[in-house]
Amino acid sequence: MSIVESFKLALSSIWKHKVRSILTMLGVIIGVAAVIIIVAIGQGAKTKMTEELFATEENAVDLWYEPIPVEGQDESEMSWEEPVLTSEDVEVLSKVPGVKAVIATNQGWGPMVYEDKQGEMQITGVGPEFFTARNIQVVEGRPINSRDTDGLNRVIMVDTKAREKFFKNKADIIGEIVDVNGNPYKVVGVYESPIPEQYRSEDGEMLMPRTVISMMFGNREIEQLAVVASDPEKISETGRLAAETLTKAKKLEDGQYSINDFSDYEKEVDTVINLMTLFIGSIAGISLLVGGIGVMNIMLVSVTERTREIGLRKAIGATRGRILLQFLIESMTLTSIGGLVGIGLAIIGAMMVSKWSPITATVSPIVIIIGVGFSAFIGIIFGILPANKASKLSPIDALRYE
Repeated sequence: MSIVESFKLALSSIWKHKVRSILTMLGVIIGVAAVIIIVAIGQGAKTKMTEELFATEENAVDLWYEPIPVEGQDESEMSWEEPVLTSEDVEVLSKVPGVKAVIATNQGWGPMVYEDKQGEMQITGVGPEFFTARNIQVVEGRPINSRDTDGLNRVIMVDTKAREKFFKNKADIIGEIVDVNGNPYKVVGVYESPIPEQYRSEDGEMLMPRTVISMMFGNREIEQLAVVASDPEKISETGRLAAETLTKAKKLEDGQYSINDFSDYEKEVDTVINLMTLFIGSIAGISLLVGGIGVMNIMLVSVTERTREIGLRKAIGATRGRILLQFLIESMTLTSIGGLVGIGLAIIGAMMVSKWSPITATVSPIVIIIGVGFSAFIGIIFGILPANKASKLSPIDALRYE
């Protein structure tokens, strides 16, 4: 009997006892579905936690100045001044291999007055590179450009929240003059802020050329500096190269530029999530064990029911190996079908979790392959005893069995 015929016979036997087969597969179905959903939720939770804890910008890493203490000097006794960063430094960083964009900003805070409305505004000083680096969506007007920063143009952009508060009844606000910190500024654009609304000022926020903020508030032109990596897998590597390049460009001797390396924290998060997934998955795996025992029990019953059939096949020349293979294939087919059904339920479950929770649970193809393979493996392991019992039956005794 060929392998194909063995599979056909196995499917025929399963179909012949449909209810019994479904009840037998139930443990495997639940076990496979539970394990896959737990793994998918675990991966989704890890991704969500990593994004919330470490990712301030997509593929971005902050650069910050770190003074080098003199030997024998306590850190509390150190006096140092952070190097002044300029647009030339931004240009140097933009040429570092792996750097997609550079984000250079400074900050301000002040009152904005328009007609009879007034509010305290959070002001971010930016350059033209800011909009592509952070993928800022301009909904009205234009973004701040190099002419604005180089020419110290008194222009601003307001976010959609400020637009709604200050200019609610205006169809077109481009060109409107507002008072910021006692000085007139022209509105050139409206943008969609990437900052979640709960973290923004209740009056909204605005963008201004960073050179103008430096002049208006007496700030440094660049207070915060970050680089965006082209490859998300090489964020830390790109950040370290950018920090080294900036240190050399500024010819620093008593300090250096560094990055916030979250790799150790990410490893800790991975460890916690993996342990939780393993623990809960092990509990779910118990149902696989129970399902496997059920398969073994049903296969032993099947051997008993088909004793005369086995004796007849042996009498006409079927070898012990053929009988063993037949029952192993039947057991493996039973658990594999249960595994496939379990995978289908897991995919539906993952879709429901993704829809009704902030976690995106994704069932990867590798997990599906492992699920099917493990189901078949369960069938083989728990089918060995019944198959071995069937292969050892004596043809004469089997034919006499009633």
